[in-house]
Amino acid sequence: MPTLSKARMLTTSVIGMIITIGIARFAYTPMIPEMMEEIGLSESVAGYLAAANYAGYLSGALLISFISSLKLKQILFRSGLCGAVITTLLMAFTQNEIIWYLLRFISGLSSSAGVLLGAGLLMHWLMKHKHQAELGIFFSGLGLGIVITALIAELIKDHFSWDQQWLIYGSVGLVLTLPVWRWFPDQAGDAIRPATNTPAQSVSGLFMPVLQTAYFCAGVGYVITATFLVAIAESSDTLRGQGWLIWLVVGLACAPACGLWDRFARVYGQWLALFFAYVLNSLSILLLMISQELSVTLLSAVIYGGSFIGIVSMTLSMVGRLYPHNPSRPMSRLTFSYGLAQMIAPAIVGYLAEMNGNYYSGLLMTLLVMTAGIIALLWAMQLSKTTNKHCNQSTTLKGTP
Repeated sequence: MPTLSKARMLTTSVIGMIITIGIARFAYTPMIPEMMEEIGLSESVAGYLAAANYAGYLSGALLISFISSLKLKQILFRSGLCGAVITTLLMAFTQNEIIWYLLRFISGLSSSAGVLLGAGLLMHWLMKHKHQAELGIFFSGLGLGIVITALIAELIKDHFSWDQQWLIYGSVGLVLTLPVWRWFPDQAGDAIRPATNTPAQSVSGLFMPVLQTAYFCAGVGYVITATFLVAIAESSDTLRGQGWLIWLVVGLACAPACGLWDRFARVYGQWLALFFAYVLNSLSILLLMISQELSVTLLSAVIYGGSFIGIVSMTLSMVGRLYPHNPSRPMSRLTFSYGLAQMIAPAIVGYLAEMNGNYYSGLLMTLLVMTAGIIALLWAMQLSKTTNKHCNQSTTLKGTP
């Protein structure tokens, strides 16, 4: 294959993220109210389907943590692209809940391949070609995926049935798969050092478990809004019919956020950037609790979209630089925690919403978990500073542990 430019590699990776997360995962969010209205999908089943999706994501993260072969990673990455499209299309052909659970589980596997293997392969390519090892642009694909699903949702919701809408989302994913399949480079023959769990810099043995705890809490903060935001809007008299707009605003805020967080971290340090991202994510949840006015909800959507993606991008970039010889492995370990939160939390909040008739108690639970996450993050920050005195002299980002 001819030498690939950095711009094309980044573009290809972003499109892969749009397919495996934007389509395979986030098409479900605007589909929840459609399926509730047309076929009587309950809040609890909606939550269980989201949990099944994240169980797949969690399983994928666990499996990827044991893989070091670049060739196998590339095979599984391409398999993830196919799985994302096929499972989205097949949602249209059944109303059997068991089959839905299976499809959403496999879709979650595809998403983990797109995120973790895509990020790891991209980071390997960037470091091999001596580019800065940042993932901000890569994770913008998540925001772009939200924008695409929001726009599609508004265009098709009044003209197509729920099953036809699933087919449309799947068809968009199929079209987007073609350039990724053609352009993504073959790195299987690259000579790399043997995989190791030894970090490039010294950190406390407690550092990773504490960071995993903080990231688990961030997973709860992310998934509840990601799953139920449109449903929350459509259940409100003041916001009914505006769910697509609110979801669109999340994507528009998300798309450029990673690049902005990267710039902020270079100047003020990654730990401070992560702290602010956690606080802002908590604020977005609080705003959803205190008001159902459109202006407040849109503000919450902007803050949420801009904060959760920064947490993901900066955290995974951090461990990718700490473990440069096999970045997918520590990324998978963290994502296991994130995925565990995403599997548990939607089921709980969906159950609470069905029992109470609203989402307030679920949002309150989420806010309390995010508060615990901030405390864990501060602990991880202290562990890093205590055991790694030279962390502020990182060659890539000021403040990297």
